[in-house]
Amino acid sequence: MTVGALSLRWLLTAVFVAAALGSLPVRGGARRRHPRRDLHNANSPKIGADRVSGVFCALMCAALIAMTWRSGPLVPQWFQIAVFGCAVIWFGGAGLGGSARSRTPGLSSLHHALMAGAMIWMIAAMPAAMPMAAAGPAAGAMSAMSRRATPAAVPIVGVLLTAYFGLATIPWLLLAVGTGRRVTGGVAAGNAAMSAGMAALMAAML
Repeated sequence: MTVGALSLRWLLTAVFVAAALGSLPVRGGARRRHPRRDLHNANSPKIGADRVSGVFCALMCAALIAMTWRSGPLVPQWFQIAVFGCAVIWFGGAGLGGSARSRTPGLSSLHHALMAGAMIWMIAAMPAAMPMAAAGPAAGAMSAMSRRATPAAVPIVGVLLTAYFGLATIPWLLLAVGTGRRVTGGVAAGNAAMSAGMAALMAAML
């Protein structure tokens, strides 16, 4: 699964790199001012859970970058599905308990669970929607056969997910931008970037 336009590939790569950086826990100057308090916070269960969530988000961004550039997977398909399946379970469970990094913890976790589920769907279903490469007179016939063999639900689900992630970008942007029209929420900005990138990538693959 690759994106055709080179400029779009680089743009999506930059978006997913920014999203991955935004999903990582922030280490500020408070550690130098309050070392004991920071040590206590670093060992708290919520902060540890946020770190696991950040790792899953970074893995999703890395997989999306690989999808942007490569037609074949870097790692076995079953391994990717297993990892992102664990992410679905993790974020789904986190949606019940909440997270220390978001004002709307339940919705944020459910959004990430849907993202991980969409990753599984792209890995498993999208190759069936991509036309097979062929050279010469056989190219048109193989492309037509690929379209006929593609289940009707694949493009429908693709359109629905593209629309969802495109619309989900808006509230995350509103959370990220403060009153002075400056980005004040790094986590929300990362979620907005990842949502917009997934919408663009899935739209390019339809």
